Amino acid sequence: MHRLSLAFASVMLAAFAAVALVRPTTAAEPDATATAPAVCTGNGATDAAVPACGVRLAAATTTLTWVNDLAPIEAVLAAPRLAFRGAPPRAEARPLDYLTVWQRDATTGAWRSWSSRGDGPFATLRTFEPGGTYTIAATAELDLSLAPLRASVFAKTRVVSIYGHPGVPTMGALGTYPSAEAAATAVDDLVRQYQALDVAAGRDTRDIGALHLIVSVAQADAGWDGTYLGRMTLTEIRPWVEVTRAHGQLLFLDVQVGWADPVAEVQRLEPLLREAHVHVALDPEFATRAKGWAPGEAIGFLTSTEVNAVQRYLLDLSVRAATTSKVLVLHQFRTDMLFEPERIDRIEGVDVVIDMDGWGPPGQKLDGYNAFALAPYSEYAAFKLFYHWDVPLLTPAQVMALRHPPDYLIYQ
Repeated sequence: MHRLSLAFASVMLAAFAAVALVRPTTAAEPDATATAPAVCTGNGATDAAVPACGVRLAAATTTLTWVNDLAPIEAVLAAPRLAFRGAPPRAEARPLDYLTVWQRDATTGAWRSWSSRGDGPFATLRTFEPGGTYTIAATAELDLSLAPLRASVFAKTRVVSIYGHPGVPTMGALGTYPSAEAAATAVDDLVRQYQALDVAAGRDTRDIGALHLIVSVAQADAGWDGTYLGRMTLTEIRPWVEVTRAHGQLLFLDVQVGWADPVAEVQRLEPLLREAHVHVALDPEFATRAKGWAPGEAIGFLTSTEVNAVQRYLLDLSVRAATTSKVLVLHQFRTDMLFEPERIDRIEGVDVVIDMDGWGPPGQKLDGYNAFALAPYSEYAAFKLFYHWDVPLLTPAQVMALRHPPDYLIYQ
């Protein structure tokens, strides 16, 4: 949910050491019981009048407790989310130049700050953290929207993809097609089947296609860098970016991890991830470094710490590249493939998708879907269907008849 717990105060920051709180006589009090409209606009000038959608910042200081998902301060305060209440002080004025965000460490007493200038010895604050308390010192009256920073990829949208590695049919259906164009055309045919089912069921859902491309492939040999990975080059991946863009599809770049650092592997892909339609998947099955085995000799796992580090990188990237939300898909078919999944953060601007990745008879697959894709730590549910290993293969109609149909379908 996107809410702020607020206490308005008129204060002076004395040597950045103490904050004295005095309730102002003119600032409007927020109505904590107000009901949010169906959609917050994302514009501070209109959302601030609705407490569930925004907040009004006094021309003094506001003490604020952040109860949303983790979010970068720079993105939260970007125009038009932050707006002047009334006429700006001068024509070229920017609202964010009229405030500074401060936070005091409860243990050490040290202050950290954020400002648009980004200078000074205290300028080490970067994000609003869930449960964190902040003091916003403003020199103008401002309105702030609390609408989602970037709409989820899955907002009224279902994604259908084909998975694999070019030229290797044994790794998935994508490898059976002679080109990216042929694979994208095949996905369009799948999408039409699911769209027809959504329309027939009266669901207000748009179905779109995707290609799910394995770009870092687990190897039996450690290789020159000891990561047990074979990698497609960015030049080799680029045509897939162009084709999916032309078809109005998404592209998922799948990293099988091996013994590599997950963040470093994702960072390698940054020039491509700066494209709004390009997203990431990580496969814990092949992340075997902690077990001391080569991929394929044991089932690997990723920790919540590793997952959260990748999330924070994707968040930073999406802010810098001004893209929509990024998707992070995590494959899972055993409980031990994700260590402490309950500690996976909910981060504003990153959609975490758990893919039920196991193959087998329908009953077994549906048990896994309920256990993993619909787990509390999964924001969106994915279901992988294996053309040759699922016996029998669930039909689109059977999949869509589930109590919670998948947000993301992957055909291997």
